[in-house]
Amino acid sequence: MSNRARLAILVGASLTLSTLVAVTPATAAATIAADLPGLLRQAPETSTPAYNRDRFEHWIDADGDGCNTRYEVLIEESTTPVTVGAGCSLTGGTWVSPYDGYTATMPAEIEIDHVVALAEAWRSGASSWTDEQRRAFANDLDVPYALTAASTVANQSKSDKDPAEWLPSNPAYTCEYVIGWSLMKYRWSLAVDPAELSAIQAELAGDCGQTAVTLPEIAAEPPAEPAPPQTVIAPFTAAHTRIGGPDRYAVAVGVSQRYSEGVPVVYIAKGSDFPDALSAAAAGALIGGPVLLTPTTSLHPAVAAELARLKPRKIVVTGSEGSISRSVFNQLTAYAPEVIRAGGVDRYEAGRNIVKTAFTSATTAFVATGRTFADALAATGAAGKLGAPVILVDGLKSSVPPETMQLLEQLGVTTVYISGGPASVSDSIRSQLQASGRTVERFGGADRYEVAAAINTRFFGTNADTGFFATGLKFPDALAGAAVAGRLGAPLFVTATGCLPRSVKEAADRLGLAHRVYLGGPSSVSETVVANIGCLTAGKPYIAGWVAVDQSLIAYPGAGWTPGTAFSYAWYANGAYVGSGQTLKLTTAHYNKTISVAVTGTLSGYTTVKVTTAPTPRVVYPNRTTPIDTWTCPSWAPIKGNARSGIYHMPNQRFYNATNPEECFRTEAAAQAAGYRKSKV
Repeated sequence: MSNRARLAILVGASLTLSTLVAVTPATAAATIAADLPGLLRQAPETSTPAYNRDRFEHWIDADGDGCNTRYEVLIEESTTPVTVGAGCSLTGGTWVSPYDGYTATMPAEIEIDHVVALAEAWRSGASSWTDEQRRAFANDLDVPYALTAASTVANQSKSDKDPAEWLPSNPAYTCEYVIGWSLMKYRWSLAVDPAELSAIQAELAGDCGQTAVTLPEIAAEPPAEPAPPQTVIAPFTAAHTRIGGPDRYAVAVGVSQRYSEGVPVVYIAKGSDFPDALSAAAAGALIGGPVLLTPTTSLHPAVAAELARLKPRKIVVTGSEGSISRSVFNQLTAYAPEVIRAGGVDRYEAGRNIVKTAFTSATTAFVATGRTFADALAATGAAGKLGAPVILVDGLKSSVPPETMQLLEQLGVTTVYISGGPASVSDSIRSQLQASGRTVERFGGADRYEVAAAINTRFFGTNADTGFFATGLKFPDALAGAAVAGRLGAPLFVTATGCLPRSVKEAADRLGLAHRVYLGGPSSVSETVVANIGCLTAGKPYIAGWVAVDQSLIAYPGAGWTPGTAFSYAWYANGAYVGSGQTLKLTTAHYNKTISVAVTGTLSGYTTVKVTTAPTPRVVYPNRTTPIDTWTCPSWAPIKGNARSGIYHMPNQRFYNATNPEECFRTEAAAQAAGYRKSKV
């Protein structure tokens, strides 16, 4: 920075407002550089209307001394005495470009750089100025950091880039450059975009931030902000409302049609995959706009029609050109005065950039894995209620990258809620977040349904008017509904298609929902779900007992059934029904057949579930059994054993019919093994 600029920043010299602009001056005040980012107006850059350099008249002779603005800077920034001749010809000067150290001895060898380029100023607010204001900006000699003598190479390298895109190659000058840039943005009430602000904050976070500065007088008032449009969402008055359609695009449009026209923003996401848009639902919830889905390479006709109806002030395209193509982006410019892209090299960078489109501060944030969708979307209703972002991480890794930690710091997040168990977001990440001094609370469970139920129970307690339900097996319906659920501060449950998982049913019932909204058609959320029928959790039934004739088998339902379930039993031999009840007495009719049992569980308010066991081995005859009556053994075990004599009698022996058996045997070997000896007669 030149001597005059350095003096102004470090000493705080008096500054005089240019007579070219008539505005109410602000009182100069001393501060430090680290405070500058908080004084800057934040807004995305605008490309409409298109930049026109001719609207900035520059190199004027404001004081009529024959030297225009360019030569006034050259005279002041020369490091050796300059002789000013006729027509403001200069001799004897020496100029050192602070950007790269290049030294020039002829005025033609040096250029005068607008520290904040004219095109950058246009995109940051100057497009709405008068031509007189633009002339004053282009010729601002009242502050020493507005204009700088720079080499041609450095000036062309910088072009119209901001500090997020370009910094001087001379590292010793970076601090002064960023301070000068920030003071110019402050002086002229020019906005900084999120990336630009992050770059400024990064430079001013260390020793550079302790530099004493004097705030300049304001040369242009910030533009009057139009009153933000009120997001109006048609209320859900029916006990049950289904928003369906032939495909995911129609469902998203159906959700969007609940919004009145004039929404502040619409988020556009790829309809074939989820990662880029997971953070968009919470962002849309905060600002008050829907999420619409479209194919990558073509704008869906229904989406185009809905955008025409909505008339959004802004469209945010999520993901890189691989997600939403440039041609689709260009088509979208016809539907909003501002269209921006929030993308990145991967889903995590894209998610952070999406968060930055909506959130400038937040004391709480939800963290969820970006590898799957259910946990992130399940958190959105609660996130909307809290005004919190949903930040994606690679949950299988042991830590989150510095960029994620920086985002938490920039937003001012002090409490982090983790959506999902350790298998989704590792305990190492949890420890990292805790070690950063933040309060961390995890919401886990056996599955995605329990995670959603736990979050909604924690943040909605036992009182919510409206609740949303979407399939937990596919992302599009939940993605579209999450933005409106979050905006309404309503819980969003993911559910099985055919019934409500027990955790979801119980949590939703506790809330006492007066209005339930179902996202997707019956193939996604069945009428059984609409009827509030829970999924009966089944155990694994099994059969106990000896699979032999004259033995009894007992059926057990197994552990894991929903508490309170009642059971009934149906027995089958070789697949044919043979009886009911929990026990089955095997007879000769079952011999050589396999046995199975079907256990049916029933519970009021839940689906009925039938589980059939695997078949047993084939039924066999035992080697010994009890008599049918006092005199008779069964035909398959005809050998009579008389316990008093210790003798067994074979059929057709002399005393066979006169023997009262205590036991009956199938074979002589079995009788002998039991300690009997054969009758001699």
